[in-house]
Amino acid sequence: MIFRVTTPLDDAALTAFLEGQDSAWLAEQLMLAADDDPITRIRLTAAAGSESAVDDARAVLLTAVEQHLPEEEADDDALHRAIDLLDDLVDYGFEDEGGDIADEARDTYVDRHGDDDSDHLSRLSALADD
Repeated sequence: MIFRVTTPLDDAALTAFLEGQDSAWLAEQLMLAADDDPITRIRLTAAAGSESAVDDARAVLLTAVEQHLPEEEADDDALHRAIDLLDDLVDYGFEDEGGDIADEARDTYVDRHGDDDSDHLSRLSALADD
């Protein structure tokens, strides 16, 4: 059952709608979102317990570190999203792997951008040291 809404849904209304949907429809919607966003795909793969999520997360994070431009820092930049992905890996049982990736990314960050006071570096350090 799909209905049309002319006003924006708040989170509670959207959650209520989604909770009422068929699981096959929800799976289809998630796969469509995963096709459009590699980070979403990695999150879902990690939630499914697949080890491939670890290598994929490493690649995404290291790429984000290398492409990061500290002088153009934004609250919702690609590096923040990639670091958030490590939190998800840890939540899904990949604690050691997430820490190893954070350590590698921290080293790459320092080599590329220096030992700065950025939120990125402090988040990577916290994940690497936990």
